Amino acid sequence: MVCLFIIFGVFAWLPVTYGDTSDNPHDNFEEIDLQKLHNLNHPMTWQQDEIDMMDKKIWDGDDQFSGSIQHDLNLYGFPMAIDGITTVPLKITLVSYREDGQSTNYRIGMFPTRCSQLLGDSISDLPEELRYVGSEPLLIDVATTIELNVPAGRYCFVFEYIEPVNENGWKATVDAKVQANWPRPLLSPLILIFSILAVFGFIGAQRAGKAWKDVAQPERAAARSLEDEVLDAAEEERGDTAAEGPSTESAESVDESPPSGPPVEPQVEPPSGPPVGASSGLPAGPPAGVPVEAAEEPAAAEPTAETTSTDTVDPSQYTDEMLHGWGWNQQQIEDWRAEQTGATEAAPKAAPPDSESVDPSAYTDEMLIGWGWTSEQIEEWRAAN
Repeated sequence: MVCLFIIFGVFAWLPVTYGDTSDNPHDNFEEIDLQKLHNLNHPMTWQQDEIDMMDKKIWDGDDQFSGSIQHDLNLYGFPMAIDGITTVPLKITLVSYREDGQSTNYRIGMFPTRCSQLLGDSISDLPEELRYVGSEPLLIDVATTIELNVPAGRYCFVFEYIEPVNENGWKATVDAKVQANWPRPLLSPLILIFSILAVFGFIGAQRAGKAWKDVAQPERAAARSLEDEVLDAAEEERGDTAAEGPSTESAESVDESPPSGPPVEPQVEPPSGPPVGASSGLPAGPPAGVPVEAAEEPAAAEPTAETTSTDTVDPSQYTDEMLHGWGWNQQQIEDWRAEQTGATEAAPKAAPPDSESVDPSAYTDEMLIGWGWTSEQIEEWRAAN
């Protein structure tokens, strides 16, 4: 639609030209020479290119009755006459070659008929919009332009001097060129229609392009400014700092807490007490001189997988909440308590080592501490044995 609008717009503003005033073939010729040139049997006759040029002209040098012009014009368009809308703009250029010294005042008429049908009609009888009377005489060899607006149709263009030429002949006295812009009123409605269609087509193309873009290129996140990126980085750093605080405190509390936790599987065989492989039985009691009162009971620690078969663990010192806190489930807790109860009933009661029959090197400090000995008791007992 846009292309059609442009094409018709260009043609609408290009006028159709009739005639040519650029050259005067009769210049520098006398009347007698022109008679020879128009005689086809004379050696001086016109050449073909000169004949073709004169056929395109609107002038009075095409016959022996110079001094006036009659030329048929076809102005296409709408038959109705609406001034400035359907009327055809005419631009008429006149050049006078009159050399008889008489006045070059003139008048122009546009008769709505063929020139062959003019029978004594006068220009003064035409409507005002179809005639023109020059306000100033024509200047020799100087172009004069006038403008008219006439309805579309067939016309006979007539030019005549107000004072007729005294001696008619072949020599031209006037030349004319008519530029009729009849495509403008003819194509203006089409231009209006195509312009409206082009506007609607443009709007439709924009909508179709936007819909296609939404499908082919989904909407991306809006570009973030440098200020937004700095604020986001600060928020992330603040969040990382807040997350590191609790984790540091948790790590410190873990370091101060008992061992990490029990094994996934509880002890299969309960500890059976002190080793029975000593050389001659267990010591009957603590070494002499050592205070009998038991040291303060150490804090309960989580039973671990490292507990040997010679260690006995009192299940009562570990609550279910403590074991749950170390990651035990309820089934593990129940199985472990059952095993510890059976081991306590089956194992012989632990007796303090007898200083008279036991090798001190057979018992480690951990074993003695497990039986309730204090560090002072262990050192005194070892010193005595």
